Amino acid sequence: MDILKSIARNAAAEGNRVAFTSRAGSLTYAQLWEKSGRLAGRIDAQMGDNRDPVIVYGHKDPMMLICFLACVRSGRAYCPMDTNMPEDRLTSVAREIGNPLILIAHPEGCGLLGTKTSAAASSQAESSAQANNNAQAELSEQVEFPETEHKVISYDELLRITETSGEAGQSAPETALRGCSGEDVFYIIFTSGSTGKPKGVQITADNLNAYLEWAVDLAGGIQRSRVFLNQAPYSFDLSVMDLYLSLATCGKIVSIDRELQNDIPKMIDFLSLQHIEYWVSTPSFAELCMGEPSFSADRIPSIRAFLFCGEVLTNETARRLMERFPDAKVINTYGPTETTVCVTQVRITDAMVASDSPLPVGRPGPMTRIETDPETNEIIITGNTVSPGYYKDPGRTAKVFSECETNVGGSCGLTGASADGSDSSCGSCRSYRTGDKGYLDETGMLYCEGRLDHQIKLHGYRMELEDIEANLEKLPGVSRAVVAPSRSGSRIDFLTAFIIRDGDGITDDYAGRKTVRSGLRELVPAYMVPKKIRFVEKFPMTGNGKLDRKQLEAMS
Repeated sequence: MDILKSIARNAAAEGNRVAFTSRAGSLTYAQLWEKSGRLAGRIDAQMGDNRDPVIVYGHKDPMMLICFLACVRSGRAYCPMDTNMPEDRLTSVAREIGNPLILIAHPEGCGLLGTKTSAAASSQAESSAQANNNAQAELSEQVEFPETEHKVISYDELLRITETSGEAGQSAPETALRGCSGEDVFYIIFTSGSTGKPKGVQITADNLNAYLEWAVDLAGGIQRSRVFLNQAPYSFDLSVMDLYLSLATCGKIVSIDRELQNDIPKMIDFLSLQHIEYWVSTPSFAELCMGEPSFSADRIPSIRAFLFCGEVLTNETARRLMERFPDAKVINTYGPTETTVCVTQVRITDAMVASDSPLPVGRPGPMTRIETDPETNEIIITGNTVSPGYYKDPGRTAKVFSECETNVGGSCGLTGASADGSDSSCGSCRSYRTGDKGYLDETGMLYCEGRLDHQIKLHGYRMELEDIEANLEKLPGVSRAVVAPSRSGSRIDFLTAFIIRDGDGITDDYAGRKTVRSGLRELVPAYMVPKKIRFVEKFPMTGNGKLDRKQLEAMS
């Protein structure tokens, strides 16, 4: 599999087929390829020998896809940043990436460098949205970066570049562009880090192509020209599943923005007209939808399969879903961002749902090996979809990544068949210690039992509790902070922040709790803000004099 070549073939053979649609607009394959080529030429001309990754800021506008492909066609990785990211997180990532070029793929702009969308561009974006009978309703927060550090290509400039051939677009001949391939980094997604500093997971072109070669067999095989739901923001790696599976198979991506996701009846109306066939989301989002009685096969009969990743799929959620969509397959998958979306799959059966045991997360493909540490039961993944490590962070990379035997003169035994039927060997495969606990049954089926450390998944988002704590302790009036999850079995329902105050700057009442929440929202994404805030005089300790997190978890 070569994803760039696959998209190029789709554009040449079926250029008029719709590749992407959202309430912000639509793109055909021909438009996606032509526009991304023009922008790739401009990026290459502007950046020259600088091959640093490029930040792409936006939400669910078609321009996001154009920018992603433009970056990789110019030979540079892209780093997606969603409009819900707070200023401090955006600033931190931008400084970590280091590339002065930032693409603003959002009609409302983001105030980056004080640059906001011009009136002309706003009018053009509004006209474009009206032509599609809807406007993208999501408004981004205004974000400021030091003017000396970054140069942006604003949304109105992106429109001008991608709509114009010749000098404005700096369109370069295909042979002049060296697109990302092999061990070139294709994209970087930043995840929560234990020190309050996010980690940039690098995924190479080889990683993504190897993932897609396996993933096209999900749910019994993805046929060409199908319709995929995109629910997750592009800064969340679950979106890679729907985005690139669809583009690889000449499918159509139906992307739903946050405002639509917050109005489930309206969203169901929208999706019922789109003939969704592959539902890709977190289990939590499906649960939210099941709160609406009309979310069923009667209303959306086109759904062939539910593809879940990102968090625990419970027996009850699967049971209810299978009742409402009796002809659809429910597929559970597992894999951290560091292993390119997911590495296992299993179709959930009635027998699995009825069992007292938690649901399995599946078996890997032939190019992935899963084992567990005999002492800690930590899940270790080896294969050709494992990331080379964290961006500019060799210290944290060395702690969890290692080269497999093949790369140091041995043989790891991983072999399989390529998409064209030829034999394939592991090549540049690596191993990753996931930090997840689990076990393999006698048939090789993997079961995941939670985290070894304090990293958690809540509503599909992975985060470090220490990241939230470190940012809480930055707030005036906070002396110490510990964050504990509230669980129902293996599932996390919400977070509670236990805080020791510093002086009387924060009051021990509703106003004080509100102050903490609003302050934290300025530092971390909204999904990382604890639901409950509790002020305490001291934290419980274990007999060894260590912080007793288990007791705090029981109190949450």
